[in-house]
Amino acid sequence: MTFRDYTLQCEFIGRNAEIEYGSSNNHKKINGKIIFETKNTISLSDECKTYVIPKKSIRRLGLIFQDEICFVNGSLLIGRPEDRLLK
Repeated sequence: MTFRDYTLQCEFIGRNAEIEYGSSNNHKKINGKIIFETKNTISLSDECKTYVIPKKSIRRLGLIFQDEICFVNGSLLIGRPEDRLLK
């Protein structure tokens, strides 16, 4: 099992993350803590605001594990979180 496979099987809620999302014309980047995850969205909170981001619009999700950052494409995240944990 690679580190990326391990990352996809972990719980994301409570982890610090960096999300790059949007189209190539409207590219945005947010840093914060993942507070909730559904089948099609991830909720991320920074100091000021809570963002609900569709998983299919995520270009890159960077999760911080110990001293490493793992980047995952948003299309790999689509689906219920509990099903992803069992794969």
